[in-house]
Amino acid sequence: MTPMLRAMRALLAVTIAEFAEYRALTFIWMLAGTLPIIMMFVWIGAAGTGEVAGYDAADFARYFMLAFLTGQLVQVWVIWSLDEQIRLGRMSILLVRPIDPFWALVAHNLIGNGTRLPIALAVTAIGLALGGAFTGLPWHRLPLFALSLAGAWMIAFNLNYALGLLSLWTDRAIALEGWYYVVSTVLAGELFPLDLLPADLRAVVDCTPFPYIVNVPVEIMTGGMTLDEAATALAIQLLWALAFIAAHRLLWRLGLRRYGAVGA
Repeated sequence: MTPMLRAMRALLAVTIAEFAEYRALTFIWMLAGTLPIIMMFVWIGAAGTGEVAGYDAADFARYFMLAFLTGQLVQVWVIWSLDEQIRLGRMSILLVRPIDPFWALVAHNLIGNGTRLPIALAVTAIGLALGGAFTGLPWHRLPLFALSLAGAWMIAFNLNYALGLLSLWTDRAIALEGWYYVVSTVLAGELFPLDLLPADLRAVVDCTPFPYIVNVPVEIMTGGMTLDEAATALAIQLLWALAFIAAHRLLWRLGLRRYGAVGA
């Protein structure tokens, strides 16, 4: 086993032990991601016994319960972690470890999302059943859905990592988290299905990375995309993820020089 693999195994073990000790955090983070469920009731109420732009009550239940599940599995908190580590000087300790601090946050976020998975699946199943939304789901698309979730997480994590590294230049980088949350919530499709937007506005929104974090996985799983459209969306997810990886690697190299220059 290579030193990198041994380090990662030890890191994962420590992270799992940490989450086992602080189990209450899992429920707190889950509560922070229940906005799609709230919006489901709003839109179901708006639809009543009819439809809104082609969506009936079951369609809204199907969309928002899958949006809830997607949001739980792609949730990241990298900006907060990097801001604290850099501002308080804890990054210095991480720099002497035989592994890039990037991987420590990868492990922390993946294990955190994994601890929520059983509960998130149960809540989603109950919501789909109560909303009469199980029927009509193309279950053969589960592998594509899983791939799109991986792509969505890569976009969200690496985008947040790039934003968090701005803490190397300013002590107000944490303020970006609030803006990121608002923009991503609206443009990712957690407040409403993006199909409800006018065509011109939807085209503009699709030029940002945010629809590929929530809306795209949901549309893939609900059958809102053809297989060709799903393949294209997966490729675009990969491109966005690679772009943000390149961005935060550049910011890391430039920012690390400044971090050392001030005596940290």
